[in-house]
Amino acid sequence: MSTFAFERALIVEDLEEPREWLADLLPRALPAVQVVDTAATLSEARERMAAHAYGLALVDWGLPDGTSEGLIAQLVAARVDAVVIVATIHDDDTHVFPALRAGATGYILKSQPAEDVMAQLRRIESGEPALSPSIALRVLRHFRGEPATLATPRRGRAEGKLTDREVDVLRLIAKGYRATEVAPLLGLSANTVSSYVRDIYRKLGISSRAEAAMEAARRGLVA
Repeated sequence: MSTFAFERALIVEDLEEPREWLADLLPRALPAVQVVDTAATLSEARERMAAHAYGLALVDWGLPDGTSEGLIAQLVAARVDAVVIVATIHDDDTHVFPALRAGATGYILKSQPAEDVMAQLRRIESGEPALSPSIALRVLRHFRGEPATLATPRRGRAEGKLTDREVDVLRLIAKGYRATEVAPLLGLSANTVSSYVRDIYRKLGISSRAEAAMEAARRGLVA
């Protein structure tokens, strides 16, 4: 596959922290990427697509104005060689297979360390699919005819034990602070804060800032 396809990429992610994390990580994984456009909603993504036919796109599955199923199909229809990768926290069959059927050629989990995500993204330069290991296993089980697995249950509230630093980050993002604003308050880098946010979401089984605020209030971290 020609690296020309990767010169301009689109990231569709409604949460600022993972959006900035992916936008920073993508060109480091694929140096051929010269420009990274971002969108927080399906409608914003379609505005970007009106100006560009993207060769590479990373899209979250659940967005404020719907799922990315139709968007994936549009990205693929706009450019026959488009590589569309779903970047999400959901690793169950009810998310994976609709995304692949829509035309996604990769599926990676944002809860992984940056080094793992970058290694998975680099595979597309060799024409290989960017798949997290657990997703690859699900696909293999599917084609072996093994019983489909149901959505992975969210962790129970009692299981969502956070470290002291994660509690500090949760308290601040629940108050509306962005990663770049939390970082100096806690003496951390913005990338480190983004990593904490991903870990918090994974531990608590949540996927939005609104859910984080509700969980922080339930724990008595904010008024």
